[in-house]
Amino acid sequence: MPSISEQSFIDGVGDIRLRDGIIRMDLLALSPTRRDQEGNPVPQFVDQLVMSPAAFLRMVSALGDTVKQMHDKGLLTSPASDQPEAAAEQPSVTSSGKKKKEKKVSPNF
Repeated sequence: MPSISEQSFIDGVGDIRLRDGIIRMDLLALSPTRRDQEGNPVPQFVDQLVMSPAAFLRMVSALGDTVKQMHDKGLLTSPASDQPEAAAEQPSVTSSGKKKKEKKVSPNF
């Protein structure tokens, strides 16, 4: 079992991109020191998750199962449970692996 020092806590996901057949996902955490104009912590890059497309699809499936379990237990309301489906319909890369011009921001921020 990994020690606590080997675990990463994240507040959200930033850019997700496909390049040369590999998925790269930026992991973000709220900054302990940097603030926006309203005084709220700003998200900052903390790590990157790198995986094959097959591993990415397995992860998406597992996340969907987790969302369903949370919904079944009453931990999510209907509008929040719809968000993963909406996000899945709006990928941040085209089928050719090129980024779309419009950048999608994580709903976590």
